[in-house]
Amino acid sequence: MIRFVRSFLSGFCFFLFGIGGLIAGTLIAPFPLLLCNKKTQRRILSNTVHYLWKIFVGLMCILKLIDIKTTNEKELKQLRGKIVIANHPSLIDVVILVSKIPHSICVVKGSLFQNFFIKFLIRHIYLSNSMQPNEFLTTATDYLESGYNIIIFPEGTRTVKNKPIHLHRGFAYLQAHSKHDIQPIHIENNPHILGKNDKWYNVGDKPSVYTLKVLPKISFETISGATNRQSAILITEKAKKSLFSAYKA
Repeated sequence: MIRFVRSFLSGFCFFLFGIGGLIAGTLIAPFPLLLCNKKTQRRILSNTVHYLWKIFVGLMCILKLIDIKTTNEKELKQLRGKIVIANHPSLIDVVILVSKIPHSICVVKGSLFQNFFIKFLIRHIYLSNSMQPNEFLTTATDYLESGYNIIIFPEGTRTVKNKPIHLHRGFAYLQAHSKHDIQPIHIENNPHILGKNDKWYNVGDKPSVYTLKVLPKISFETISGATNRQSAILITEKAKKSLFSAYKA
C-alpha cells in the first residue's frame, strides 16, 4: 500500500512538472523573447527554469519522496561562470542541480528539445549535446563569460552500476577553450531510485536521500607544448579522479 501511494505521488509530481513546463514555455517564455534584449532574455528564462524546478524539487521533498543534503549549499548559490560537472545516478539529477545553482545553463540530450512539455521553455537557453563542437565551445564560452554556470554530465547518460566509468571530453575541451574553473559535484542517492533501468514510479517505500558533495574546484593549468586534445585528456583524468576517487576517500 505504501509503495502504491508513493508511486501515485511520484506520478503526480511528474505530471505537475510537465504541465508547469508547458505553461511556462507557452505563456511566459514568449514575452522576454519578443520584448527584451538577448541578455535580459537569458536572465529571465534561466531564472524561470531555476524557480520552477526549485518548486518541483521542494514538492518531492514535502511529499517525502526524496530528501536532499548538500555539503556546501551557500557555495553553490554563489557559483558564477563555472563549468559544473557531476556524475549522473538518477533521472532528476539535472533538475536538482538547477534548483540548487542559480544562473545555470545545462547541456542536455537533443531529444529533450523535442519533448512536448519542456521544449518551449529550454530551447532558447539550454545547449544540445548534439551541437557541432565549434558551435558548442563558442556558445558555452559566451555563457560563461556572462556569468552563467554550464552544467554538464560527462558520462553522457545515467550511471550504470558495476560498469567502467567513461567520461566524454566535451567539458574538458570547454575548459581548455574558455580557461574557466571546473566545479565537480558528486551525487549519491540512497536508496537508489530513478536509475538507468528504473521506472519513474518505482520510488521505494521511504525517501531517497540525495547527497550533493561539492568538491574542490579544478583550475585550468597551462601545459607547455600540449595540443587541445592532450590538454583535454589530462583535464578529463583529473576530473574523473576528483568526481569518483575523492568521494570514496
